[in-house]
Amino acid sequence: MCRLFAQIAAEPRGARAFLVDSEFSLLRQADADPKNPQTDGWGLAWFDAAGAPRLVKSGRPAPAERERVVRAAEDAVSRVVVGHIRAASKGIPVDDAHAHPFVDEGWAFAHNGTLTIHREIAAELGARRRRLKTDSDSEVYFQQFLKHLDACGEPARAFELCVEENWRIWDDCRMNYPDASTPYTGLNALAADARGVHALCHAARRGLAACGVCHPDQPWGIMSLAERGDAAFLASEGLDAGAWTRLSPPESVSCVVAGSRVETRRRPLSPRAPRGPVPEVSTT
Repeated sequence: MCRLFAQIAAEPRGARAFLVDSEFSLLRQADADPKNPQTDGWGLAWFDAAGAPRLVKSGRPAPAERERVVRAAEDAVSRVVVGHIRAASKGIPVDDAHAHPFVDEGWAFAHNGTLTIHREIAAELGARRRRLKTDSDSEVYFQQFLKHLDACGEPARAFELCVEENWRIWDDCRMNYPDASTPYTGLNALAADARGVHALCHAARRGLAACGVCHPDQPWGIMSLAERGDAAFLASEGLDAGAWTRLSPPESVSCVVAGSRVETRRRPLSPRAPRGPVPEVSTT
């Protein structure tokens, strides 16, 4: 399973502490569990003073490029930083282009999970389909999110619309996927621009792992939130031994800079499938 990280602060700051140095840092999570390695690439996105995204990513294992990861973490001085350690979905290439985060139109996006019906979702992107640079299911999900964000203007609702659209399309194509019971495993994701970070915590089908990489008591698919001083952090699991709040999926979280502080809003979601409520397996 991929590992997600986001940091947002009222003033620009570096991200090395949780990306490299902490007890359960993102880099540490890449090879903390030899039975479940996250070795299919890594990446960091952050935003310059003009609000434009900057990006460093690689298709190589993060531990094999430790010095480059450290340099990127030190260079990523920004109000908003997004990080990702990749464990690739089956059939998706492992290279620089397919590493996360993806960036477009001032946004950065990282995903943990597999969007099984990404070809069908891509067919519904309209003009946005031309913006795809890879055949990654996660990049399709990114453009799907941006499509719905254009329509509704609210990141939390855009995530919810992605979930509902997946199930609507699944109703028409499920016969093409006899080995799958849902249109995706998980849609855990981070979407960020220079003003804020928005997350979705939700999974409909269990992935390969049963729990967190460094926290065996953390259920699979449950993301964590920490608010400390003038900053907030979102991650696949706690990045140190301090206080982290585990999310209650399906849930969205928005963290936005508001003056000298970061304002966090948690929103429980209730997405609907054509045949009833959307299943949630992260807590089971």
